[in-house]
Amino acid sequence: MGKKMSIQVKYGLVFLLTLALVGGAFTVGLMTLRSQVLRNEAEAVADQVIAFRAWVAGTGMVWVNKLAPGYQDYLAKRETSHGDFYGKNPALATRELSTIANKTALRATFLVTSDEYRQVANKPDDFESKAVARFKSNRDLKYVAGYVEGNYRYARPIFIKKGCLKCHGNPEDAPPEVIEKYGADRAFGYKVGDVRGIVSVKLPSISWRGLLSILSNPIAIGLVFFAFLLNFLFTQRVIIKRLISLTNDATAIAKGKLSTPLNYTDPEQSSDEIDHAYHAVNLLKKSMNIILKRVKQK
Repeated sequence: MGKKMSIQVKYGLVFLLTLALVGGAFTVGLMTLRSQVLRNEAEAVADQVIAFRAWVAGTGMVWVNKLAPGYQDYLAKRETSHGDFYGKNPALATRELSTIANKTALRATFLVTSDEYRQVANKPDDFESKAVARFKSNRDLKYVAGYVEGNYRYARPIFIKKGCLKCHGNPEDAPPEVIEKYGADRAFGYKVGDVRGIVSVKLPSISWRGLLSILSNPIAIGLVFFAFLLNFLFTQRVIIKRLISLTNDATAIAKGKLSTPLNYTDPEQSSDEIDHAYHAVNLLKKSMNIILKRVKQK
């Protein structure tokens, strides 16, 4: 067997292990914080999209008297004395909103998509297709999230409500404009409560530098550093240093230097274990003095 390590070395190893564990906990905490911050941001975007979609659905259709450049699509057209008006249903209005928002977005982009999409521009990617499948297999699932190619992806389900059945129930009941534009074979046959699709939100992931900047409060960092420093100094000066001193004093006494002074607080006035150890050595020293005196008297 090798030589047993000193308490000082053992403490150093335990201290380094503690640092590693604290660092690991700090890393896990940062990762959790990152996901929470990104999820909150994605949820806020999804809330706004769903609210906008519900508003359009509540009106039945939004009518505009002018088609903006680049947004010439519409579902229905009405000729009035005030000019032509063009109708945009919830799906179309939301798609145009996503196109406009995604062009100017600094961070979050979104798309309303489904496995039964009617527009090629709404075709889901791999993450979105899997999210739709998961929501359909588990209606109680609130959201699906994950990291894909450096981005945070978030999806929330959109459920069929009674008002949706007009365009997604039986094809026979659908408005003629819907049949004319999309045909009678796609995105029909839904019932109330079915998963129609998802709101998909994409955010650039927060880097480690960004995470550290969130937590780079000098007061917090200073307190953590001070805590470790205090722990290290206390152990070194109050425990290790006194144990070394006790070892040296006990060794000197064992070699016959009975005049070696022992500086400690009486156990009656101290609960310090090292003071008790000193007291035990002092009792041993007194016993050795008595024995030596008796030997000399003989």
